[in-house]
Amino acid sequence: MLALQAPAAIAQRLWPGSTWPAVVPGLMPGHGLPTTEIAGDFVLLDHLAAAQETWGRDAPLAMLGQDWWVFACSGTGDAWLLSRDQQQAVAFLDHGAGPDALPQPLGIDAGQWLQLADLMAQLEAAQDQGLDQGQDVVLQALALMEQLTPGLSAHYPYTLA
Repeated sequence: MLALQAPAAIAQRLWPGSTWPAVVPGLMPGHGLPTTEIAGDFVLLDHLAAAQETWGRDAPLAMLGQDWWVFACSGTGDAWLLSRDQQQAVAFLDHGAGPDALPQPLGIDAGQWLQLADLMAQLEAAQDQGLDQGQDVVLQALALMEQLTPGLSAHYPYTLA
């Protein structure tokens, strides 16, 4: 029922005619993608909103703008960060930690983040349709997260219910 899709296929579905920046330099500040809610906790920001989030957050220990930039947000004020180096590493920033918030690396890159966002959208759709009897769909999502990168389900900042 749930399945991991290639980042390029997800991008084509979300942004017809555009391509996911899968090659160097990858997803960078100033990208041309529009703000898009992919899943409840995965809202990719357009370049202007990303800049506002990066420079406007009160999280001095996170080194926003220097080591990381905010490229996406959750529906609850948390942020998804992308490293400014060539690694394209993704981290999570918990807004509940306030000014003491530190990036929590997830061991995934921007393409894997897009796959994770799409997986969570599939999970939400399955749950909305009542297809989550016995939590089988949650267990399937957790297993697919481990396929993206080992340990991801343990580091994922939200509880799957």
